[in-house]
Amino acid sequence: MSTGIYTPGVTLLDRYRVEYYLAEGGMQQVFKATDQTFDRPIVVKVPKNPSAEKRFARSARMSARVTHSNVAKTLDYFESDGRSHLVEEFIPGLDLRDLLDRKFNYLDPHLAAHVIHQLAKAVAASHHAGVLHRDLKPSNIMVSDDPSITVVKITDFGIAKMTEHEFVEGMKDEDSITGSQTVLGALPYMAPEMIRDPKHAGFPADIWALGAILYRLVSGVV
Repeated sequence: MSTGIYTPGVTLLDRYRVEYYLAEGGMQQVFKATDQTFDRPIVVKVPKNPSAEKRFARSARMSARVTHSNVAKTLDYFESDGRSHLVEEFIPGLDLRDLLDRKFNYLDPHLAAHVIHQLAKAVAASHHAGVLHRDLKPSNIMVSDDPSITVVKITDFGIAKMTEHEFVEGMKDEDSITGSQTVLGALPYMAPEMIRDPKHAGFPADIWALGAILYRLVSGVV
């Protein structure tokens, strides 16, 4: 198990008390915490390396522009001890990748239609706000752990924008487990232009990702 950047009980900004380490990806570690001002559960996301710092600031600005029930709310962004911190609402459940890995090979068509409908509404709202997600994939989608998958919310706008160097290194470096998993996890959902010319990729790239996610939901394979 990876060692968390923070230990339980640490309080950030004299407000956010870290409860426990939740998970991590190639870019960030995620902690369950309590907002002591409002006495509510939240998550705090912290970049694992300097290359992710600017992405966190961008993600905070981008996601804060999108207000929709299917988008995780951005509650705060701050810098402390030389690190960026992104505060989001706490969504009980698990990410869609874990749901598919642990419980289902594929979904009933009606349930798949429900999930993709919620995602499409979230993407439409973000595009109307002028925000491109860039990295839609199951691990960036939080869902409730109930048979009807009642809650579906997109997270991590713009955090995992990979540079060409990171993409190439992730593909060839088998020793970098988190790096290679990040790249290989994103690849099946990346539109061709995201690989060929990511700087000029636009809103259609998110639509491609939705189609790739729907394919995974109904077929069981990427």
